[in-house]
Amino acid sequence: MAKLLRGAVERGHLVIGLGDFNMLPGSLLHRIISTLAPVRDVWRVMFPDSSLGPADYEAEKARGRPIPTAEYNLLENGATSDGVYNTWRWSSARQKQLGRGKTPEIVSPDTADPLGKRLDYIFAGSGGDREAPDNGKWVVKRVAVGMLDRHPELGCSLSDHFSVEATLSFQAAKPGHSNSRRRSASPKEISYPTGKDNLHPPDDEYDTHLQNGTYLQSPGPSEGRSSHELDDQRDALSTTRDRDSLPRQAYDEILAMIHKYTAREQRQRRWRAAHFYSWLAIAVGCLVAVWFVGPRPWASFVLMLASTLGLAAGTVDGLIALLFFGAELRALKEFEWEVMNAKAAAAGGGAPLVEDPPQEQVEDW
Repeated sequence: MAKLLRGAVERGHLVIGLGDFNMLPGSLLHRIISTLAPVRDVWRVMFPDSSLGPADYEAEKARGRPIPTAEYNLLENGATSDGVYNTWRWSSARQKQLGRGKTPEIVSPDTADPLGKRLDYIFAGSGGDREAPDNGKWVVKRVAVGMLDRHPELGCSLSDHFSVEATLSFQAAKPGHSNSRRRSASPKEISYPTGKDNLHPPDDEYDTHLQNGTYLQSPGPSEGRSSHELDDQRDALSTTRDRDSLPRQAYDEILAMIHKYTAREQRQRRWRAAHFYSWLAIAVGCLVAVWFVGPRPWASFVLMLASTLGLAAGTVDGLIALLFFGAELRALKEFEWEVMNAKAAAAGGGAPLVEDPPQEQVEDW
């Protein structure tokens, strides 16, 4: 997915990748996408200090934050899953209180929400400003958790995940808008004001984007900002466009994950192949047994039925072992080769490509 996103951005498109990614912010998978593809997690653009997972997650505990409330998890942390507001995560006893004609339980916004986490993402990036950065930029104007309303009759949440929503707006360069005017916009004016409207309305549409939105890319030097001002905003607004390699430790994590999945696929292939050969032997045994059952047609029928159904199930597993798992293992081997090359290049710049996997891996395959 990171390669697809990167390729689309490099062709100059506005690229959006969104959905249930089943990963936590800052995790290995999150780092792969946000580092190897020039895209931003739009929630982190607006809320760079949002949580890294549920309260008992090691990375989140290391931050020393108190257990968030249900309201804070929605407004600041973007928790779309496992929160106390979502009835799909309630106990069976509480869920039985829901239904037609029943008064749904109201969850207080101050309720502690230790399990709420963000698994749903919108990644966005744009390559359209590369050739002519003064033509305009994309701005993240709003992000929010949505689908919070319950079913009008059943009183239950509409899904086991809330949605994540974002508004992206293209800020075209204002005609006659000089660099001196752009320089007057402070970093505070460019940051998102935590979901609340400004007290003073903007003078024009250009200032609206500056005051109520956050640039998807870093403001470039052409906008009149000094390098010192850019450094001050790097954490909140830096683009991943120029970072195309992961830390060495991350590559080791990816390789360990590949080896784990490879071992699992090999076990599954062996088990399914054994299932096929076992049923093949049983089917042959049933056919032989038919000769010895004598004048008992019901016994012949049972043996033939068992052999037919069992061999059909075994054949399905055999085809999966032969076709699916073989393709999976080849894909994992190719991916490992690619990651090892990337690791070598990141470690030594122009390091030569790794032509073959390690010998112990060859023996495993």
